[in-house]
Amino acid sequence: MRRAQPPVGPDTVPAYLHPLATRAARGEVLLDRAGTREQLPPARDVRRSAVLIHLAGESAAHAHLLLEERGHQLRSQPGQFALPGGGVEPDDHDVVHTALREAQEETGLDPSDAKVLGAFAPIPMPWRAQEVTPVLSWSPQIPTLGPHDPVEVERLVWAPLVGGASLTDPARHARGRLDGRDVGPVFDLPGDAFIWGFTAMILEQVLAGVGLEVVGGNVPLRDIPPGRRRR
Repeated sequence: MRRAQPPVGPDTVPAYLHPLATRAARGEVLLDRAGTREQLPPARDVRRSAVLIHLAGESAAHAHLLLEERGHQLRSQPGQFALPGGGVEPDDHDVVHTALREAQEETGLDPSDAKVLGAFAPIPMPWRAQEVTPVLSWSPQIPTLGPHDPVEVERLVWAPLVGGASLTDPARHARGRLDGRDVGPVFDLPGDAFIWGFTAMILEQVLAGVGLEVVGGNVPLRDIPPGRRRR
């Protein structure tokens, strides 16, 4: 069962986050995958998981978003960039608990340092028989974190929302192409932090939710690098 959502007011979070936090507190849809839910297997066979969208910073100009590079020896999505998170376990109180527990296990984030603003509607992923709930949290400053399990997490990246080499830098944004198919947005950040797929789709919606858009004309196409292709 999902935890009751906290109230979100102007004095609760910075102004740039208020619209997105209000949507999370209401449990609204963040990533619309219309037409996919009916393709999910029966509820008893669906794996439930949660990811943490953690933003740090008092203003959009200084805000950063937490990402992790998955361990290179993992069987699933090795070396890809993702949000902290994982599967719901029997002892978890709800998906918020899941997201915070996984973030703590993977990055060392103390749950008391993350102000939970709400949980969006679960996102169906029928090709994995899975539903993923994005949980939104915030802290005034960037907490001191690091990989806590070197098998699961190679490194952490704090991606800035604005400015040079940020998520909204037009030079760092493109549309991904895999085997000739458009696979959605990609972000090519410094340090070989190449983000695509499900995580990039969520990031694009987060940026739109805080009123930030990539400035520029036609978005270029970019082939997914060979080393980042395993899904």
